[in-house]
Order: sequence, then C-alpha cells, then structure tokens
Amino acid sequence: MHDLQLLGVICILGVTCYAMRAGGYVLAASMRDDSIAGRFLRLAPGNLFIAFIVGGCLSGGPAGLVGTVVALVTMAITAREWAALGAGFGAALAASTIGW
Repeated sequence: MHDLQLLGVICILGVTCYAMRAGGYVLAASMRDDSIAGRFLRLAPGNLFIAFIVGGCLSGGPAGLVGTVVALVTMAITAREWAALGAGFGAALAASTIGW
C-alpha cells in the first residue's frame, strides 16, 4: 500500500504542475502586450537571472567576480553567449590560478 500511495502523490504533483503551467500559458495569452503586467513579464527573465546568479558570483570570491565582469563585458561587446561564457570561465580560472 505504501508504494501505491507514493505513486498517487507523484501523479497528483504531476497533474498540479501541468495545470499551473497550462494556466500560465492561458493567462499570458490573454494578456495585452502593452499592459504593465506584460512589460513586467518581459523583464522577468533578466530579473530572475540576476537573483539566481548574484549569490553564486559573490560566493566565488574575487575569481568569481572577475569571471562575471569579463563575461558581462564580452557579452556586451560580442553579443555571443558562448564567447561570453568561455571568456568568463577562462578569466575565473586565470584569477583563481594566480591566487585571487
């Protein structure tokens, strides 16, 4: 019976997750593009990136900060994600190698 209950909980969570995602799509499709909420949601991916990444960058010490700055500058100049990632990782590796 324990395995059956576990399977039921997994199914309920799956249905709930799907319902929330589908509801989000329906809500987003019914929203006007020029509304305040529409403009806010277009900014959300950048805000979420900043919220998740700042803690990791700051906990990496000076090497993480150097890598982050180099990646941001490279992205601003080249507009290529892979170039920015490579430059950022390389700079962080170099900074950690020299003892920063």
